[in-house]
Amino acid sequence: MNEQLSKNEVEMLFKFVKSKYVHYIDVQHEIVDHLASSIEEMKAKNPSVSFETALRQVYSNFPITGFASLVAEKQTSLTRYWTKRFWGYMLSYMRLPKIIIAGLLVYIFQLILSNGLSITPSQLYIVLVIAAFCSVGYRYKYGFEFNKDFRDKYLVTSTYLAFYAGIFSMNFYFPLNMALVSAPETVVFDPVQSWLFAIYIVVCLLWIHGSTFIFPKMLKQELEEKYSHLNIKIA
Repeated sequence: MNEQLSKNEVEMLFKFVKSKYVHYIDVQHEIVDHLASSIEEMKAKNPSVSFETALRQVYSNFPITGFASLVAEKQTSLTRYWTKRFWGYMLSYMRLPKIIIAGLLVYIFQLILSNGLSITPSQLYIVLVIAAFCSVGYRYKYGFEFNKDFRDKYLVTSTYLAFYAGIFSMNFYFPLNMALVSAPETVVFDPVQSWLFAIYIVVCLLWIHGSTFIFPKMLKQELEEKYSHLNIKIA
């Protein structure tokens, strides 16, 4: 069994990692764990080697960019993770019993749109955007994920919010721009339009519901299960 590093040596590793411009606390812990394991293995093979020498040798195995590539890999991995979790939520509405709920909502909105609802496509987009901003405002005021400490200190939260923002833009910002620029100003939806807009409305409402209630629970679960060693206090 390898001799473990002292508390003081571990603290020195944290200072070293921070000095290499690794600002995310969760990534710092992963890198420190990696460095500590490598140093312990080296000292087990050669007990006479000093902590400082072992650290220099271990760090020399990293590329010239230092820990930057490791941080980038972790960021890519977390982005893929949140992509899978977010889309998994949406795809769950393609399976029973949720597909019945989604289909019923689409049918209801299609009936409303096809029966002379006095609203233009642009107005419809704007209503959805307002609903989306209300969701963001609610989470910003009552949620924990928009807290500056979480947003700036943990990569797991930073990637979550980045994907969250990307989905928001894809679902609301870009369609709104297109609606205001090129959408026909008509209050009469033909059958194809009514079905397409009904599907779009339901998809947006599902994202709004997920963003407000489901996705924050995913983040909280992630922090509690995989990052409990960081003792993160969730308000």
